[in-house]
Amino acid sequence: MTITYKNVRPLTGGKFGTVCNIVVKDGVIAKIGTAEEGETTDCGGKVCAAGFIDVHTHGGWGHDCMEATEDCLAVISAYHLYTGITSYCPTTMTASVPDINKAVGAIRSYAKKDPYARIVGAHLEGPYLSQKAAGAHPPRLLISPLDDDSFVADNLDTVRRVTVAPNVRGADVFTAKFAPKGVQISLGHDNSIDDEIYACIDAGASSVTHMYNCTSRPSRRDNPKKHLGLTEVGLIDGRLTDEVIADDRHVPDSLFGMIYKLKGKDGICLVSDSLSVAGMPEGEYYIGAGESRQSIRVEDGVAVLPSENTYAGSVTPVSAMVKRLINRGYPAEEALAMATLVPARLLSLSDRGDLREGMLADFNLFSDDYSIVGTVLGGKPVDRAALTALRGL
Repeated sequence: MTITYKNVRPLTGGKFGTVCNIVVKDGVIAKIGTAEEGETTDCGGKVCAAGFIDVHTHGGWGHDCMEATEDCLAVISAYHLYTGITSYCPTTMTASVPDINKAVGAIRSYAKKDPYARIVGAHLEGPYLSQKAAGAHPPRLLISPLDDDSFVADNLDTVRRVTVAPNVRGADVFTAKFAPKGVQISLGHDNSIDDEIYACIDAGASSVTHMYNCTSRPSRRDNPKKHLGLTEVGLIDGRLTDEVIADDRHVPDSLFGMIYKLKGKDGICLVSDSLSVAGMPEGEYYIGAGESRQSIRVEDGVAVLPSENTYAGSVTPVSAMVKRLINRGYPAEEALAMATLVPARLLSLSDRGDLREGMLADFNLFSDDYSIVGTVLGGKPVDRAALTALRGL
C-alpha cells in the first residue's frame, strides 16, 4: 500500500524542515520531498514529528502491566496510541519472581500482535531497588541481583531495560553482565554514593530513572567525606540520560529548567511513568497486582500513595508534557526531540524516533498549540476516537 501525506512540516534530525510530502510504502517512509504517489492526504502544512516513545509506563485506562494478560496490554497499548505514543516499554513493579515472569510472558505474547502502540520490550523497575528509596515498591519484595537474576537471563528476548539501585549488592556486576547483552540499565530508587554510581556507569549503565524522584542526594558513609548522590551525578555526567516526568508535580517547572540548563535537550528523556489510572477520572484505585497491589488516590492531576504521603506515579501522558514545555517557551524542536530522538537513541532503536527514509511510518500531526490532531502508525491513520471504546474495559 502506498499513501502520500502532503503538505507536512517535518521534524527531521531535531530540526524543522520546509513543507513537503511524505510517501509511505508498506508501512515505511519511502520518500520525503516533492513526490506524490498512491492515495493522498493533505495535511495542510501541519507540523509532523515521529511518534512518541515512552520508555517508562506502568499502564493506562484502568489497566496495569502487572495484570499479566494480553487483554490488559491491549487496552494499555490503545491508551498510549491515543496519546500519540507509537512505541513503548511496558513497565513492571517490584513483585515476586513468579509474578515478574508472568508479566514478562504476557508482554512477550502480546508484542507479537501489536495492533496498537508497538511494544519495544519490557522495562523491569525492580526488584533491584534500595530499601531506603523504594517509593511505591513493596520493600519486603526487594532483592539483590546476586540473589536471583534468572528472570532477566531467561527473558532476554523481551526485557529491554532494567532499573537498578547502584548501592544494592552486585549492581555493578549485574550491569556488566547484562548491558553487553542489549539490556539498557537505568539507575534509580537508590541510596547510593558516587563510587557505587560510577562503578555502574563504567559497567554500562546509561540513564537515570525518573530524576529527582527516589534519586539519592549528597551523603556520607563511614567517615566525614561527603559523596555525590545519583541526582548530582545524573546532572553532570554526560554518559547518563535523565528520565524526567515533566508534569510540574514530580518535577516542578522551575526544577525542570535547571535540569534543562545542565543536560540540554540531548540529555533529557521525557517519560510518563503513567499508572493504570492514567486517562481515568479522579478517585480511589489500586496499582500493581497480586502481592504488589496497593491503594492509591488520583487527585489534582497526580496519583498519590496515601499510606506514604507521596506521589505514586504520573497520570500525565508524554504528549501533554511536550505541549506544556513548548507553551512555557522551550523550543518546539527540542521538546519534541526529548520524546522521539532521545528515547530512540537510549534504546538503540534505529528504525524509529525520527522522520527519515527507511524508517517506520509512525508519526504525529500537530495543531498550532501542539495538540495532537492526528497519528499515523505503520503508514495508516489512527482512528483515535475508536480507541476510546477500550477505555476502562
